[in-house]
Amino acid sequence: MEWLKALLHQLKPIDQNAPAFWLRYSDALKEQLPGSTPLSKVEFVVFDTETTGLDQRTDKVLSIGAIKVHGLQVLVSDTFECLVQQEGAPSTKSAEVHGLLTKQLEQGIAEREAVEGFVDFIGNAIMVGQHVAFDVAMVNQMLKRQGIKDKLRNRSVDTAHLAIRLERRHGDSHTLKTGEYSLDALCERYNLPTDDRHTASGDAFATALLLLKLLSLAKKRGIETVGELMR
Repeated sequence: MEWLKALLHQLKPIDQNAPAFWLRYSDALKEQLPGSTPLSKVEFVVFDTETTGLDQRTDKVLSIGAIKVHGLQVLVSDTFECLVQQEGAPSTKSAEVHGLLTKQLEQGIAEREAVEGFVDFIGNAIMVGQHVAFDVAMVNQMLKRQGIKDKLRNRSVDTAHLAIRLERRHGDSHTLKTGEYSLDALCERYNLPTDDRHTASGDAFATALLLLKLLSLAKKRGIETVGELMR
C-alpha cells in the first residue's frame, strides 16, 4: 500500500512560508498522472547519491546524479549532476568506493543550492533508484538541514524490488542469494554497460538502462500502466 501512503502524504497542507523552490515543487505535485496512464507516457527521474557513509542520520550526500526517462527512452540530454560541499574529508573507506576526494568536493556547490536544483529537476516525476529508499532518505536529510519541515512526496520505484517482483514468485523469495539483485548483478544479467559505476551519474545512467529492461519485462507480464506498476 505504498502508493496510498504517498497519496496521503501528498495531501498534507503546504507550509506557505516555505522557500520558493519548495512551493514550486508542491505546486508540481498537484498534477499527478492517473493510474490508467500508460508507462510510455510517464516521466521517470532515475537518480543516485554518493554519500560519506550509510548512516541516514549522520552521513551526508557528496554528489547527486539524475537522468530522465520518458517515452521509454533515456534522455541523455536531460540530466542533473552536482558535487556537494561538505565539512570534513570523506572517510578513506567511502572514498575508495566513490573516488571523491576533499579537493574535488571543494569545487562543488553548497548543499542548499544542490538540493534546490535537484528538487526543481524532479518535479512530479516518479523517482527511480537502486535501493531508492536510502537515496530518498539522504535527500530528505538535506532538506531537513535547510529548514524544510516536509519530505519528498513523489511516487518511487526501486529497481531491485521491481526485478525481484518480475523475475520471481512470492513463494520462492526465501531462495534469494546475497548480491543476486545488486546493480552489478542485474547489469550483468541484462547485458548492460557498467563503465562508469560508483559515481552518482554513472550509477544513475546504468539504473536508467536497467529500468528500461525491466519495463519491457513488465509489459510481458501484463504491467502497462502507472497503477499496475505501483502495486
